[in-house]
Amino acid sequence: MDATAMTPDRAGRKQRRLRLMLGFVLLPVVVGALAVGVAMGGQNTGVFDGEPPRWAGNLGRVLVILGVIVEVAAVVWVVRTGRYRAARQSPLLTLSWSHRRRLTRQVRRGTPEADEDPALLVETARQLAGQRWFVVLVAGLAMTSVGQAFLGFAPFFAVIGGLLLMIWAVLTVSVLRNARRGEAFLRDHPDLSGR
Repeated sequence: MDATAMTPDRAGRKQRRLRLMLGFVLLPVVVGALAVGVAMGGQNTGVFDGEPPRWAGNLGRVLVILGVIVEVAAVVWVVRTGRYRAARQSPLLTLSWSHRRRLTRQVRRGTPEADEDPALLVETARQLAGQRWFVVLVAGLAMTSVGQAFLGFAPFFAVIGGLLLMIWAVLTVSVLRNARRGEAFLRDHPDLSGR
């Protein structure tokens, strides 16, 4: 056996670490570059308006265009694969908000309550496990907002862009964590899907 071969679990951990490092490194670098650019290179830069230098304007346009392309591609992919239709036809949509939250809480914790409908728990776990596509949509939104911040090239846009990036980073972590928990619930409770 090759000593350099990695187990799937170890490879997955390395990939997660790399994504987290990229997220924690890229976010401050982008916001910091924008802040330094606003402070050093902006012409007629006020709090709410500024005229970006050529590099910032070009970078902003590229990021906005790439972000829109990624967003549209994600939406088209979700519709074409049937995920959108499946979500619209889910029996969970007929439930109250509080009941759906209770189901989600049970799936996240991995502890189904005895009086809960197993089919609804399985459907909740499947939906949580199948929402990784949302990360691609968020990545497109993040690119678009950073591009808009570079195009606006003012401290106000830098702050708003940074806040949006932090919100989307938290949302991405939450979606990925819930997907793992949904998969773990399905794996740990195969008896529920058979009922």
